[in-house]
Amino acid sequence: MYLNQKQQTMPNGLGMGGQHSYFGLWLDSDFGHGHSRAWPKCTTFGSPQLSGDEDFILDSMEVWAVGKPHEPEEVDESEGKGSVLDRDPEVQAIMEMTGKKLHSQGLREPDEDQKH
Repeated sequence: MYLNQKQQTMPNGLGMGGQHSYFGLWLDSDFGHGHSRAWPKCTTFGSPQLSGDEDFILDSMEVWAVGKPHEPEEVDESEGKGSVLDRDPEVQAIMEMTGKKLHSQGLREPDEDQKH
C-alpha cells in the first residue's frame, strides 16, 4: 500500500501492489486518472491487470469504510512548523529506501526549540 499527498518529491496518490510507476492499481491524487500496470501479473498479488487499458480515466469512484468514525485529535500548535522530515522520521526513511535524494539535508538551520 502506498498513500501520499501534497509532496513534491514523491508521487501523489494511492497505490496498491507492485511499486512506483508499476502499481497493480494506482489512483492519482486528483482521483481523475490512474493505471494498472500489472502485465502480465502484479508482482505483489499475482493479480491480472485490473483495467482494459494500462492508463485510464475514472468515471466514478465508490469508497467504503468499516468501523467507528475517526475521532479528531487535539491539534499541536507546533505541528505546522518545520519540515515533515523533522516531524516524522519514517518519511525520511522511506525516501532513503526509494533512492530519493534529501536535498535539504544539512542545509537548514535547526529550530530554536530543537537546539536545547
